[in-house]
Amino acid sequence: MLRPVPALLVVLLTLGGVTLASPAEAMPPEVAKGCTGKVALTFDDGPARGTTHRLVQVLRRNQVPATFFMVGQRVAASPAAALEVEQAGNLVANHSWAHRDMSRQSYRDVRRSLRATRRAMKAAGLHPTDLMRPPYGALAKPARRAIRASGYVPVLWTDDSLDWKSGSSQQIARRILAGLHPGRNIVLQHDGVNRSPISVGAVERVIRVAKRRGYCFTALDENGRPGFPTPLVTAVAKDAVEGTDAVVTLELAQPAGRATAVVVEAASGTALVGSDLPALQARVEIPAGKVRVTVRIPVATDAVLEPAETFSVVLRDPEGVRVGQPTTVTVIDAANAPRIDLPGPPFLPLGPTFS
Repeated sequence: MLRPVPALLVVLLTLGGVTLASPAEAMPPEVAKGCTGKVALTFDDGPARGTTHRLVQVLRRNQVPATFFMVGQRVAASPAAALEVEQAGNLVANHSWAHRDMSRQSYRDVRRSLRATRRAMKAAGLHPTDLMRPPYGALAKPARRAIRASGYVPVLWTDDSLDWKSGSSQQIARRILAGLHPGRNIVLQHDGVNRSPISVGAVERVIRVAKRRGYCFTALDENGRPGFPTPLVTAVAKDAVEGTDAVVTLELAQPAGRATAVVVEAASGTALVGSDLPALQARVEIPAGKVRVTVRIPVATDAVLEPAETFSVVLRDPEGVRVGQPTTVTVIDAANAPRIDLPGPPFLPLGPTFS
């Protein structure tokens, strides 16, 4: 059983951008047992400003994650639309720079295309996965070698909506639903082609009917299968000064596509838990769409001049993540803290000047 967290500490955790929740609240419905099958919705060729935004709103409203295979040129042209996708809790993957047929490209051209797309994603503030989808699903030996050498996992599909070709929203939905089967399903739709607004109109019906039939919605894991990635979470700490807060940032190595959680615990070193700092043993949630949260731990002060002390932050009981090694926090005596020298004459303006 976890020890209760002091009220002050709860406030500091909340202000630091962390959500505290019970284990029951954090268990996403996508991982519930007894599913007829798993459905991973995937969308190609975006982002497209209005269409992608509308699609993200549908997914958010229905609490369904998806994986977006983005074209580099379109990410560079609409970085805000691309960033909205990830911040809503979806995963982002590589769909080449200009949507060229990779079966007709050289090894070098494929590598350059993948590299340029990744650069555009990072410039937009995204944290792309190592998944990619070749345009048209077309590959040849040079492209396969280039993809592998670039560290990517190619992902195709099991259920083609043919949304780019024909059909109303209702017909596209019926097509997708007819293609679902017990087990793992990867649905192909598009948010960046001319008929994408029609395809987006099918998504809500697909979700509603598939859930009624017992299917569970998920993203794609590290191997490109319906599931969720399990990224590494590490704690990064800054030195603290007595009488202030120790700032500890929990960082995911990549987005998880869902809310994850870990128990954060303070362990005594030369700085003692219970006297130099409060006992901390709290479950911290990292919401879907975020890769870092900050925890603030208040450090007590005393009148004793002493050398720097340390304590450890330990991560355990992970949910949806893997935990890294404990991190050490150094606590500096207030008297030894770095001082700030103000430039110029010893004068500080106290407010506006009146004439």
